[in-house]
Amino acid sequence: MRTRTSLPALAVLLAALVSAASPAAAATTPSVTAEPSSVSLGETTTITAAGLGDLESATFGLADTDSGSFTGEGVQAGSGSAEVPASAGTAVVDFTPTRAGDVVIAVGTGESVLAQVTVEVSAATAEPAPVTPTSSPSASPSESTEDASAQAEPDSEAEAGRFTFVLIPLIAAAVVVVGGIIVVTRGRRRRRGD
Repeated sequence: MRTRTSLPALAVLLAALVSAASPAAAATTPSVTAEPSSVSLGETTTITAAGLGDLESATFGLADTDSGSFTGEGVQAGSGSAEVPASAGTAVVDFTPTRAGDVVIAVGTGESVLAQVTVEVSAATAEPAPVTPTSSPSASPSESTEDASAQAEPDSEAEAGRFTFVLIPLIAAAVVVVGGIIVVTRGRRRRRGD
């Protein structure tokens, strides 16, 4: 009779373990990319924020508000910040720089920064001189290994929320596993007469 009650207990235990792991796997880290990541003055680059989860809108902002302006859906013309709608965890806005140098663009909730990216802006130049092709391959790699997108460290409140979100289900799963082991071993001892 004890064996019949142990099987449903193990089934419930397995279901609890599987369901506790799925919310933690669904969490993603927000990121921001600029395409292209290097532009000249007056050119436009597309800024894409991904991994925003269930946010309905995302706020894009500039570290230096005089360095350029955003354009896109729901953005005021010439604005140094933009609140745009997010769909499926992604928000997109266009950015046009007004000064040369590195421009830091951040995305957040309006209250905290989730991620940021740096766009390299060069001064407008005249037509470049034609490049003479070389017949021998160069010994140095031609691609830059530097990642154009950078991720900011999440604020402490977000980290604490993620930590709690993962820690509580793990502790509950451990308690359920230990309880299941105790129930199974006690049931076996009583049958044998220990």
